[in-house]
Amino acid sequence: MNGGTELQPFTPSPADILAALQRIAAAPDNVGLAAILHDAVVHLLPETRIDLFVLSRSTERLLITCGKQDLPSPPVMHSVPSFIAWLKQYGYQAHVAPVMVASQPQGRLVASQRTAGVSQHVLTIVDQLAPVVGLWLMAHRHLTEREAIEEQLRATQERLRQIEEMRLRATLAAGAAHDIGNLFASVLGHAQLLQQMAPPNLQDDLKTIEQAARDGHYLLRRLLTIRSTTSSSEATTSPVLLPALVHDALRLTQPFWGTRRSITVKIALAPVPPVRGHPADLREVLINLILNGVSAMPEGGTLTVRTYSTGERAIVEISDTGVGIAPAHQGVIFQPFVTTRETGSGLGLSVSRMLVERYGGAISVSSAPGRGATFSISLPLAHTDDVKPESSALPCTAS
Repeated sequence: MNGGTELQPFTPSPADILAALQRIAAAPDNVGLAAILHDAVVHLLPETRIDLFVLSRSTERLLITCGKQDLPSPPVMHSVPSFIAWLKQYGYQAHVAPVMVASQPQGRLVASQRTAGVSQHVLTIVDQLAPVVGLWLMAHRHLTEREAIEEQLRATQERLRQIEEMRLRATLAAGAAHDIGNLFASVLGHAQLLQQMAPPNLQDDLKTIEQAARDGHYLLRRLLTIRSTTSSSEATTSPVLLPALVHDALRLTQPFWGTRRSITVKIALAPVPPVRGHPADLREVLINLILNGVSAMPEGGTLTVRTYSTGERAIVEISDTGVGIAPAHQGVIFQPFVTTRETGSGLGLSVSRMLVERYGGAISVSSAPGRGATFSISLPLAHTDDVKPESSALPCTAS
């Protein structure tokens, strides 16, 4: 005699099925869909396992596993037939329901049970789940694509805003540079007038002011006429003597180190053949390096400038006995907006490198923390036998 009762197949009501379909359609994301689909399978299809495969770039991948889960995690599979073969190893029989929307495949639902075959009522419910899941997948994919497009649009709008802001700043900078150029011209004119009546002991200072005004006016003109970083500078170059430019740079920077008794400036300027470049550009480089060396010695020290030639190149070295530069910083200090000083802009060395390389040269640094730094500028010789460069050196009181 059978002491128990025979289990009858569970048949959910149409209302239960409709409610489950509505919850699936309203799932907010993949995680929500997995949770809702699992809950629906547990209540509507007991002892049934549902695996959702979705199409991704013409290949299938397993996205969700729900319902009965008494098997180990399946290996990575990219086809439903291999997955069904894996299920059969554990005694599961499977039914595959295509997930279609408007004749477009979205994936496949695999319903499986440990029976001789998947029951008809399970097949019916799975066939009702498949199109709703397909609609959700399509809607979610379109939503994700729309969000990506909107994000790209926002990024493009922000980039356009930045470009417009940069254009406005460039316009304002060009106007300011024009006005500053007029001020330099005024300073230059007054310096020339003063030279006509000033006593001899002031002439050197007035020549320094005149040189600074001329260089400032040239640098502003260079800023206003930039068209391309690759534009040729041959039309503005001329043979120049590095020792003369060193004297100029020291004279122009003397207010920064001349009043500090703790700073000693030493020069060792061997005669070198001329190099080709614009004097204002090369003076700008030397001034940047001299000021950097002085800034690196807040407690005082020695700044040494030397020139020499080797082979077909002329060399200028500017050394200080300051705080030095850490090895990690030496490879990046010539990049824009990289600085080791709190008050630095990070532009001096990057502009200096650009100017030196513009004339076929190179700039490098050798340093150790606490042992100062040496910046070396190497420039190709001018090779002008018929042109003798005029020395524009201004006398400088350096030892």
